[in-house]
Amino acid sequence: MIRVCINSQTPPLRPLRGAGRSGTLWRSGVDYEPNVGGVVPMMRALLRASVGRWIAPHPRWVALGGPGLPPLVRTDDGFLLETFSLEGSARARYSDFKEAIWRSFHGPSTFRFPMESYPAFVEYSCRAASRLLDHLESYDLFYVNDFQQLLVGGLIGSAAPALLRWHIPVDLQGYPEPVRRFFVKAMEGFDAIVVSTRAGLEELIRSGFQGRAFQVYPYLDPTAQRTASPSEVSAFRARYGLPERSPIVLSVARMDPVKRHDLLLAAFAQVRRRHPSARLVLAGGASFSTQSLSGRDAPSKAERWERELRQEIRSRGLEGSVVLPGSLTEPELQAVYTSAQVFVHPAPWEGFGLVAVEAWCHKLPVVVSDGAGVSELVDDDVNGYTYPAGSVSAMGQRISQLLSRPEEALRMGEVGALSARRCFVGPAAARLRDIFERTIELYDQAGLRVPVPPGGLA
Repeated sequence: MIRVCINSQTPPLRPLRGAGRSGTLWRSGVDYEPNVGGVVPMMRALLRASVGRWIAPHPRWVALGGPGLPPLVRTDDGFLLETFSLEGSARARYSDFKEAIWRSFHGPSTFRFPMESYPAFVEYSCRAASRLLDHLESYDLFYVNDFQQLLVGGLIGSAAPALLRWHIPVDLQGYPEPVRRFFVKAMEGFDAIVVSTRAGLEELIRSGFQGRAFQVYPYLDPTAQRTASPSEVSAFRARYGLPERSPIVLSVARMDPVKRHDLLLAAFAQVRRRHPSARLVLAGGASFSTQSLSGRDAPSKAERWERELRQEIRSRGLEGSVVLPGSLTEPELQAVYTSAQVFVHPAPWEGFGLVAVEAWCHKLPVVVSDGAGVSELVDDDVNGYTYPAGSVSAMGQRISQLLSRPEEALRMGEVGALSARRCFVGPAAARLRDIFERTIELYDQAGLRVPVPPGGLA
């Protein structure tokens, strides 16, 4: 079995009130609840599908600490969580730099170094890499997740196999040459990189990337998606003032400007002229990054964005037609998916958009930008629709088409349920196992891997 150590910025859990002490066993729903967002659900799904089969028991997960998180936690999910700190102004400046990277890849736009913040990004990377290097003798491979960890591979060097999972869009066109080279060389610091889409793999080749690269679609655990009961659906509608017969247009995304809920509001204003009974639900709240990394007393990015959206709702006269329920519990999320007729992901640029696959699991037709990675799996008029990135009129037209032709929408949702199978964790885990083994084999062939100590895992 492969001994795996995962590394991400976001910790996989957030503590609940009265959580246990450092080193003790934490129980889901009692001491903690899982964090939301693409990285955490994917990694948890991989561990659930693979630990005890080909991933060795008790994998370690190293992440940035947050409020209430002790240095070491044992979870009833079977993994160890180890956190490290980045305090005060360094945490805020690190956040500024990684947000600049985030915005640039969701533009598209050019990226210029905020040099005053770059040292904190390096400090963060050094602390993450140092924690991983503490465990060289205990793990066969470091599975490093996303752009925040960009420098970690180069810092680990040839000390151990390190694989980068890149979740955001890959688009280096238009960057100044020194900046393009910075990103490419940092990616090449890893022994291999896994990207989400075929387009992302092609862009790596065009950008001059000389390392080993693989493509695996993001994935989910299909057993986590269920059809809510009629009583759960009715309770959800009643709680948020959604009339029983009103068709629901649904979007699920955290409160972040790059998700461009404002474009969907503009499109929905057009939809309402033809479908006055329709309701729009913008489900999602703050993430770990938007809540915890600023280190400042000012409102978080999520809070500022929600205020802007509520002002937009008022200015467009959509009060009573749009619901912002914030972060939903798992039963509430299943209820709103079951309630909806159309799913829309308005972000013009997105690494993938796994929420569209969740919608397919609930037999919903999807409307997504052609700049979202998941658009590779969307066949127009078959399982949903794509539209030109950023086009409000085209988005609104596609939504109206689906609301006007409910029987066709149902048919497209049925096909979407079949399309979702391409993003189930089972096939993805098998593919990742092969990638892990091939990456480790490079070190075995070179005689570079540290032998397992007599005491086993640390």
